[in-house]
Amino acid sequence: MKRKAVALISGGLDSVLAAKIIMEQGFDVIGLYCTSPFSKTYGREQETHAAMVSETIGIKLRIFDMGQEYIELVRSPVHGYGKNVNPCIDCKIFMLRKAKTVMEELNSPFVVTGEVLGQRPMSQRRDAFHVIERDADMRGMVLRPLSAKLLPPTKGELSGAIDREKLLSVSGRSRNIQLRLAERYGVSGYSTPAGGCLLTDKDFSAKLRDLFDDKIAVSPDDIRLLTVGRHYRIAAGVKIVIGRNNTENNVLISIASRGYHLFMPQGFPGPVALLNGIPTQDVKQAIGRLIITYSKQVSGRTYHIRYGNEVFDPGEPLPIDVPGMRRIGADC
Repeated sequence: MKRKAVALISGGLDSVLAAKIIMEQGFDVIGLYCTSPFSKTYGREQETHAAMVSETIGIKLRIFDMGQEYIELVRSPVHGYGKNVNPCIDCKIFMLRKAKTVMEELNSPFVVTGEVLGQRPMSQRRDAFHVIERDADMRGMVLRPLSAKLLPPTKGELSGAIDREKLLSVSGRSRNIQLRLAERYGVSGYSTPAGGCLLTDKDFSAKLRDLFDDKIAVSPDDIRLLTVGRHYRIAAGVKIVIGRNNTENNVLISIASRGYHLFMPQGFPGPVALLNGIPTQDVKQAIGRLIITYSKQVSGRTYHIRYGNEVFDPGEPLPIDVPGMRRIGADC
C-alpha cells in the first residue's frame, strides 16, 4: 500500500508541482483546497483551477470551507496585513492547522505546500516560515519540495520517508524552473499567481474595511455582496449597492431574501439596488434617484421604483456629488 500525504492545493502552478514531486517518491497524495467567501470562486469549488489541476495529475481533492472563523481572522489577524487586507501569515497558519488534522488522519509525516523561498515578501521568508510552523504547531512537518534544499530538513527527510536529494532548491520570483517542470509533467489548467484571492485587490479591500468598520457581525453573504455592484455609504449602518449589469442584478435579487431590502425599476430597464439598513423615506428617495442615475435617460419619461408592494416616484436623478453619500472603492 502506498504511503499517503496531504498537500495544500491552491490551483496555482507551485502547489501542483509540489504535489507531483512527492507523488514521484511513491506517495498517494490527497489534495486539500481551502475555500472562503474571499475566493472569487466561492460556492463553485468544482469549477476551480484547484479541481482542474488535481484531476490533471490524478489526485483526490478535498474541499474545506474555512467559514465564519476565517472571516474573524481576516478582521483581526495576529500578524497583520500585507499591502491590502491580506493576512498572509495568519492565513497560512490557519490552513496548516486544518491540514494537520488530515495529516494525522492519513498517518502522514508531513504536509506538502507549494511555497517558494523569497517568492512573496510577507509569508515566504525564512523567518516567516519559522513563525508559521511554530504557530501552527507544525515544526518540522511542513515540506516545501520546491525550496527544500535551501531549508532545514523536515522530520520526513530526517526519518528517510522522503529523499531530500530528489527535492529542489528554487528561490525568488522567477518562474522559469516551474514552467519547465510543468512542461515536463504535462501540467495545465493552473491559475495565475494570487489570481483567486480578493483580499489582495485594492478596491475590494476598501469595501471590506468599510464593512468591518460598520458591522460587528459579518456573514458570508455580506462578503459576497462586496464582489458585485457599485457601493455607496450614506451613514453608519446604511449602505446601498447598485447593480452594473443583468448578471449582477440577478445576484442582488438572489441575496435580497437574506435580510436586505430590494429596490427595482418599475416599467423601465435599469439596475436593481440593495439596501443594508433602515429604509427611511429619505433613504428610499436616494436609492430611487441612484437607480435613475444609472439608467438610460429618456426625455419625457416618468420613472417609478418598486420596493416590495410600494411603487413610488423618486424624483430627479442624483448629481455626481451628494453631501453625506460617498462611493466606496471602485469596480473590482
